[in-house]
Amino acid sequence: MPDEEKSGIVQIEINGRKHETAQKYLLYALEEAGYVIPKLCSHPDFEPFANCRLCVVDVNGEIKTSCNTEVRQGMVVKTETENITEARRHNMELILSNHPLDCDYCYRNMRCELQALAEKITKATRYAGAERKIGKDESSSAITRDMDKCILCGRCIAACERAGVCLLDYTKRGFNTAIMPPLGLKISDTSCISCGQCSLFCPAAAITERDDRADVYSFINDKEKFVIAQVAPSVRASIGEEFGLAPGSIATGRLAACLKEVGFDAVCDTSVGADFTIMEEAAELVRRIKEREEGKEVALPMFTSCCPAWVSFAEEFYPELIPNLSTTKSPHEIMAVLLKTYYSEKKGIPSDSIAVISIMPCTAKKAEAKRVELKIMGTPAVDAVLTVRETARMIREAGIDLKRAKEENFDDLIRDASGAGQIFGATGGVMEAVLRTADFMLSGAGSSCCLELREVRGMSGIKEAEYSIGGKKLRVAVANGNANAKILIDRIKSGEESFDFVEIMACPGGCSGGGGQPIPSNRKIIGERIKALYLIDSDAPVRMSHENLIVKQIYSEFLESPGSGTAEKLLHTYYVKKKKFSITD
Repeated sequence: MPDEEKSGIVQIEINGRKHETAQKYLLYALEEAGYVIPKLCSHPDFEPFANCRLCVVDVNGEIKTSCNTEVRQGMVVKTETENITEARRHNMELILSNHPLDCDYCYRNMRCELQALAEKITKATRYAGAERKIGKDESSSAITRDMDKCILCGRCIAACERAGVCLLDYTKRGFNTAIMPPLGLKISDTSCISCGQCSLFCPAAAITERDDRADVYSFINDKEKFVIAQVAPSVRASIGEEFGLAPGSIATGRLAACLKEVGFDAVCDTSVGADFTIMEEAAELVRRIKEREEGKEVALPMFTSCCPAWVSFAEEFYPELIPNLSTTKSPHEIMAVLLKTYYSEKKGIPSDSIAVISIMPCTAKKAEAKRVELKIMGTPAVDAVLTVRETARMIREAGIDLKRAKEENFDDLIRDASGAGQIFGATGGVMEAVLRTADFMLSGAGSSCCLELREVRGMSGIKEAEYSIGGKKLRVAVANGNANAKILIDRIKSGEESFDFVEIMACPGGCSGGGGQPIPSNRKIIGERIKALYLIDSDAPVRMSHENLIVKQIYSEFLESPGSGTAEKLLHTYYVKKKKFSITD
């Protein structure tokens, strides 16, 4: 990543002032020195593109793009001159010349990087270019693409490449240049895994999450429906950013209050669903390990399966690993099942009257909710999925300021998740949470050494460790993002590495860096969100899922035990090999 590629410390002159820096690229040295340089294509998580050409500065008397200009000893830089101002204005007006000027009702209005910079750089455009007429692609259940609004910055290409899919690229030339999938296919006809990273980094409204607010409002306004919102672990540490709070601000109680005021009949914590995912996945891991010791043929390493973008990635590109995937459903799907069965019975509400809306950090959850493999009683368990961004829009539409909201609790029947359930939103969190309970299942007693598995924490690409779990040595690995997953999987397949348990999250940082999170997003912001989740865990009165009283109660009254027939029927699923596009079809 550009801001982490350090050269030796050099001294440069910026607007007459000396500045020492170890940054590789000039843009980041200027920002480090406190200067705000306009940019649309550059992002600290990616290598520079130099496409928008708004970041131009004067370097030793020459106008250069600062994003891809490497810092050199003694260079003299001016950030504001008459020529620089005119160059930036010229480049911005060229971008605007064929961009739809529908800002007032655009989906990203007031939250658009292009709009914000245009307001600062120019008041009009001197050029009248012909507008693109590519049209919208609304075929995906996760994202919407409107290439008429594309400014050709290239961020989505980099994001898709980092997601391990490499689906997007520049096509055609000149005015007809567009960023498209192969052969101009619709997204639904490609190998897209719905991770939504492209929407997270788009500086305009060319790629956005699919907007499902209208469906949710329909449920809320239906007097025959009892509408329940469930909130994913990472959302409580990120939604505050939509209302001006610092990244990592914990807003659990305030969010619950806001959702009730929006019109939801009840608000539940998906982290409790994560506790059940942990119980079932730990039981599954223990069973596979014991079967291997008995000499049975068993699919190891076992891979986690709570990330739907990773599951789609495996089904698409590594179908041979399907037997290795845990069959345990993801936390929000498990929570939805419990709400439409256990909760329904306890509250005396017919299950077909319950609508479950998942508040997620992830666009891939939208696609997951539509999987036929996850239906219960012939219908989807989750009725709709809202990203953090959509949820914040609904709160603002209701005239509510989350910062001023009074805290309220989650619904009293299914609440009080363990700390383990909370760290699902961080890369390495699923691994750590599952091993805490697997250790208990193998040894019969909780082990304090499994409370802090720091080797699997953090934003490193691939983390490896060996732990004694229930007296057995287990080798584990965590892949942070699909690009790193490809590297790890190839090492496993070649026999270079051997593991018992592997966690993979498609998005860098895990759910904290999900495609439905607030914009902007970068490693520093994601790190603050993750830090907040571990803080919640460390302060939790119960930190292991198997010690959670509500988990014990529901198993005792309804599910019997982890891995039981009832649990297998309701809390587990299956996967299928996806057929990739072929030009011979």
